[in-house]
Amino acid sequence: MSEWNDLAHWLYGDVQMDRGFFYSHPLFEVNGLTEEQLFWVPDDKNLCMLWHVGHIAHRERVHIGKFLQGVESDLIPPQYEVFGPDWCSVECIRESIDSVKKVFRWVREVRDESTKFVQSLADDDWHKVLPSSEYNLTTAHWVFLTVGHEAVHIGKLQLLRAMLERKKDRAC
Repeated sequence: MSEWNDLAHWLYGDVQMDRGFFYSHPLFEVNGLTEEQLFWVPDDKNLCMLWHVGHIAHRERVHIGKFLQGVESDLIPPQYEVFGPDWCSVECIRESIDSVKKVFRWVREVRDESTKFVQSLADDDWHKVLPSSEYNLTTAHWVFLTVGHEAVHIGKLQLLRAMLERKKDRAC
C-alpha cells in the first residue's frame, strides 16, 4: 500500500475503532443524542446537528460518488436532498426524512461506499483527473477536499453540541 493509500485509509477509518481521523466521522460526534437534541438549534437561523450529519454524507456522495466514481442516477435518495448545499429549516428536514434512524443508516452506507472506493485506488489513480471530475481536480484533490469539508462540519457539530450541553470546554 502506498503512502497515499495509507493516508486515505486513516482519513476514512473508523474513529470508534481507534483508527482514523476523528474530524471525519459525523456519527461519532452525535452519539448518545436524542432525536430532539439532533434537531435543536440555538435560534431559527441555525442549521441543526442532523443537517450537518446528513450534509457530510450528501457532499461525500457527490464528491466521491459523482465526481470520482461517475455515478449519475440515484446518487442521493430524494428524501435526503434536504442535506444539500442550501440552508434548510428543521421543519423542512422533519417533513422530508423518514426517520433519524434511517438517516444514520444512509450516512453509514455512504461512508462504507466511499471507504471501499478509496481503499481500491491504486498508486497511479491518485493523480488522475477522471472524466466525471468537476474543475479538472485529481482524485487526490477530491478525496482530501472532501475530508477537509467534513472537518469543518464536524467542528460545527462539536460547537452545537457544546452549546446544547452547556459545556464551554467541549467545543472544538
